[in-house]
Amino acid sequence: MLGKFTYSSFLSNFSTDDACLEEFKKQKYPEGIYCIQCNDFTRHFRIKSRKAYSCKNCRQQVYPLKGTILEKSTTPLRIWFYAIFIMTHARGQVSARQLQKEIGVTYNTAWRMHKNIKILMLQGNADLTIGPKDTTRRWTFLGKLEITFTQKQDN
Repeated sequence: MLGKFTYSSFLSNFSTDDACLEEFKKQKYPEGIYCIQCNDFTRHFRIKSRKAYSCKNCRQQVYPLKGTILEKSTTPLRIWFYAIFIMTHARGQVSARQLQKEIGVTYNTAWRMHKNIKILMLQGNADLTIGPKDTTRRWTFLGKLEITFTQKQDN
């Protein structure tokens, strides 16, 4: 999808939070979303008021960010994606203070984002999820940072 990734291609690919969430969903569920209620891969539609998708058949809701470092963040996804863009293009040589000025958030928010992104970068094959691990998928984010999605299988 991305090849050589520039700032202008970042803006065209991730112009809204919805576009970021859609890309995240596409990478996390490349075969589509498996509905545990219907016991099958089903069509899901986006719930506009939340960062969620609902099964067309049974209305079971799926939250793609669940179990990731982005799950409880109130910072917009586009800001997260842009912070990752900045840090990967600067090879991690951006301070939290610089990140704060660049993305326009508080220092505490920038520090937390910087810390989490730095951990991802230092892991090599970064694992964006937290908690028990069962299913693994890889995504090379912005052509620079390889992120691993590890999904816990619900029993």
